[in-house]
Amino acid sequence: MGTHVFKIARSGAAGLGQAYSVALEERMTVLDALFIIQRKQDPTLSFRCSCRVGMCGTCAMSINWQPRLACQTRVATLESETVHVGPLPHLPVIKDLVVSLEPFFEKWKKVRPALHAVNKGSKSLAVVRPDSEFGRQAQGKRDCITCGACYAACGIVGSSKRYLGPAAINKAMLRLLDPRDKAVDERLDAVDGEAEGVWRCHTQFNCVAVCPKGINLTDSIMRLKRAMLRPGQFHDKLRSAGGA
Repeated sequence: MGTHVFKIARSGAAGLGQAYSVALEERMTVLDALFIIQRKQDPTLSFRCSCRVGMCGTCAMSINWQPRLACQTRVATLESETVHVGPLPHLPVIKDLVVSLEPFFEKWKKVRPALHAVNKGSKSLAVVRPDSEFGRQAQGKRDCITCGACYAACGIVGSSKRYLGPAAINKAMLRLLDPRDKAVDERLDAVDGEAEGVWRCHTQFNCVAVCPKGINLTDSIMRLKRAMLRPGQFHDKLRSAGGA
């Protein structure tokens, strides 16, 4: 495969990059290259990783100016002999490629992402039909790994620090549709804000382009916008058979 030059932004220095030449094999990923650089050229280089199989989301970073998972991004697919690597945008840089996800999770917590059970003391299993609205939507949208890639790619987040961001809104939509969950009013208040809620989305589809799990986040936001015109439907689910 040959030698590639990796230009890595050190400690978030805008427009600056330290160059490293790395000899790679055909199937090597950007994460493989970072490990080679750290072990053989610069032991001070800082980045995060954990599972190395695209499940944990901790190795999300900007690769050739697009948020991606380093463990999933094969260098060969970039079709460039120079690879630009930097920290995720819109998030505070701790060191080199390591960012703080605190702003992302502050927004995540505002939509109360945990399940607030309708029948908390029940010992029986809640039944959710796969052909229900929640069943249909959850199938392709429940696998968010909270990597922050969509948050980093969102142009609205870049101009409005109060905006919840795509991942949080997607999670709120699924919980609002979930017949097992009762925290309706709190979530509606969170997503209906003029400055921070669904109405701030400009449908740019950046979040869809970068999601490593292939979640159509823009579709979630648009569905929730339409649903907000008739918010009573989310209360209707609580009056359905046993809330299940």
